[in-house]
Amino acid sequence: MVFAGNTAFGEGLFRYSPFGHSLYADEHPNLVRMDVAYTQMHPIYDWEHSGKSYRTQTLGIFGFQLPLWYGQLADSTMALNVTAAMSANIWMDLFGGKTSPIVDTDYRIALPTVAFLHRINRSFARNYAVSWSPFKHESTHIGDELQIQKISENRALRRVNVSYNYTEFTFTLNEAENRYAENHCFRVGLMLLWNWQKGWYKVDEEDGDRTLTRPRLSPWEAYLQYQYQSPTSRHGFQGIVSAEVRNRALYGYNLYNKSTDTEPVMQKEARVFTYNIFLGVRYNTPRYDGYFSRVAVGLRAYHGNCPYGQFRSIRSFSHIGVCLMVE
Repeated sequence: MVFAGNTAFGEGLFRYSPFGHSLYADEHPNLVRMDVAYTQMHPIYDWEHSGKSYRTQTLGIFGFQLPLWYGQLADSTMALNVTAAMSANIWMDLFGGKTSPIVDTDYRIALPTVAFLHRINRSFARNYAVSWSPFKHESTHIGDELQIQKISENRALRRVNVSYNYTEFTFTLNEAENRYAENHCFRVGLMLLWNWQKGWYKVDEEDGDRTLTRPRLSPWEAYLQYQYQSPTSRHGFQGIVSAEVRNRALYGYNLYNKSTDTEPVMQKEARVFTYNIFLGVRYNTPRYDGYFSRVAVGLRAYHGNCPYGQFRSIRSFSHIGVCLMVE
């Protein structure tokens, strides 16, 4: 089978696609990322009751985007790809005084995502791309040390089951397509829950008092991203600036404000903005051939509600540190 372009169906199977990948400012990208950062503390996950305002912690994301099909269409003026993504992030307190507990882990898996690109080459706009992920799933889990602590202290709300299914749409202007030249990329995305009535989370009977949560909120999340890459030096280096503004749900519960509290404090669900920025340098290997051929290092800063697991009820969360990425 041959499409009305250049790529036969068989030739496109499991072929790497140069577009449709996560930008560096994406809070949950489909690539490998490691942060060692100065992170704002909160009594909810201050398992040592240290009372510190900030603490050095590590955040790791292990993601990939499996290529299923990629090909050129309409004499290479258009392109199509189909991919399947999976990722997991691990938040660890490696510098704890007693042990090094896992604070939170989040898992994401998606059914095949379809992306279409049209090369228009008009002034500033080189191309545009649209993508659709019909079904994505995320589930999160609080760390064992924190869970044991909540149970031993007989907390009224010990664990919140943040688990939901959603569909996601994106529109991108100026995909870089592995270009070594200067590029300005813009992306807008929208996430919609599959089950609007269920919401983003729930509390199971064994995890606490269900009446202490308000899980029904507007079932959407939207974001705007921008990424700049400089021309590539003769040694393969590029400067990268990537930024994201996201509007998302602030979950309607607050486990505890202080380590000495015995009852959780309720808060109203709301919509909040989050801000994420990466500034650094990327190295492109001489024989660039797709995945795991680029390495970037720089500074990453985040501010907004906590972006991880059941801690998304924390309104103010800041993070700044050194970030290493492999794509």
